[in-house]
Amino acid sequence: MKQTVKTSRAAGQLEKMFRALNTRFFDGKLPEPVITLKKTPGAYGHITCGKTWTAGTEQRHEINISTATLDRPIEETTATLLHEMCHLYNMVNGIKDTSGSANAYHNKRFKETAESHGLIIEHHAKYGWTVTSPSLELLDFIELQGWQAIQMTEGLSWQDTAPPVQPMAVQSSRPNAPTAPGGGYAQSAEPSSAQPKKSASYALIAA
Repeated sequence: MKQTVKTSRAAGQLEKMFRALNTRFFDGKLPEPVITLKKTPGAYGHITCGKTWTAGTEQRHEINISTATLDRPIEETTATLLHEMCHLYNMVNGIKDTSGSANAYHNKRFKETAESHGLIIEHHAKYGWTVTSPSLELLDFIELQGWQAIQMTEGLSWQDTAPPVQPMAVQSSRPNAPTAPGGGYAQSAEPSSAQPKKSASYALIAA
């Protein structure tokens, strides 16, 4: 079994998974984000709505996978990553996929995108169409890639105070911005020399 015994290796593995999923489910058209690992209480992961990181001359979104949930089966971690990639697809294509007072409710537009890109989506009473599991198509792809042999957290002990992993040479205006505890928006900042603007992140609730 392949063991990722360092957070940098876990983040690197997630980057490889992003690229493979991007090619398989999005024709390679999604812009590459910065992938981070830090604890997000109450959520499996999130993606920032604003491009909160600067890598050279490029500005990038952040996809975070919560360190508190990396001990789940790789199929579930993959589904979480793909969930956030569906949010990224909707942002790129101008599709509003959340609603409600805090934009925490995942609407049917999100469900439609996710289910056409390898996921099964069920309804949550509070957060809408956000309960995520892998489709047979995604499970077959995971098996084809050999990812079922990956164990993300072998030899790791997650600490609340551990800094987020920064797997590439990038800078963020606020890399530790708070995230929403379940399926919604949180405040962060745009990565520019101008006055920072309010941004947001979509989070996948840890139901």
